Amino acid sequence: MSAGNEEHVPRTMAKVKRVAKLSPGMRVLEVGCGLGGLSRAIAAEVAHVTAIDMSEHAIEQARSATDAKNVSFECADALAFRPAGKFDLALALAVFEHFGRREQQKFLKTARRWLVSGGRLVLHVPIAESWSGKRRRSRRSVDQGIEGMDYTGDPTHKATFSVKTFRKALADGGFRIVKEWVRYSRWGWPAGWARVAMSALPARVRETFAMEAIAAAEPEAEK
Repeated sequence: MSAGNEEHVPRTMAKVKRVAKLSPGMRVLEVGCGLGGLSRAIAAEVAHVTAIDMSEHAIEQARSATDAKNVSFECADALAFRPAGKFDLALALAVFEHFGRREQQKFLKTARRWLVSGGRLVLHVPIAESWSGKRRRSRRSVDQGIEGMDYTGDPTHKATFSVKTFRKALADGGFRIVKEWVRYSRWGWPAGWARVAMSALPARVRETFAMEAIAAAEPEAEK
């Protein structure tokens, strides 16, 4: 997905680090690794990365692009993946919106099994059910003949989220958000001005300008 985009990996790493700490002893799982750029970047800071993707072509490309000993790439379906060990951190970035509601719950149930006690799941989704998301989709529909159900134009997306429904999906799946970051539309303003303006708005108003969200969550104790 990010072939030729040199800024994609550092930008994505920055988003991950807003909600989760990476440390040398960690074992990390990346779901939907694509060509493996983020996996390789994470591997430079942790003990080992297991990276999976459903695309055999992507996995072949990822394997051929790395000689690191502490990252392994596997072709696997996230909804059925049963690793030999457990992980301190599992990442699923730009993945969750590809699942319908039942698949989301199955994914979260499966993700619980991936984590060690105290382990965390990091999810990232585009926020399409907001004023800003709908406005961007409307503009891109006219300008670019956009396909799909949200402003990303990806026709494989099965779900759209607001900030509220993203949080609810995690809660319904038995996870408690411990840290989150939401990116808001800047309306074309300089970043500093936009941050000040957003901080002055009530949360329910601010969330109407949301464009993407990333959250680190821990499994709740099973009842």
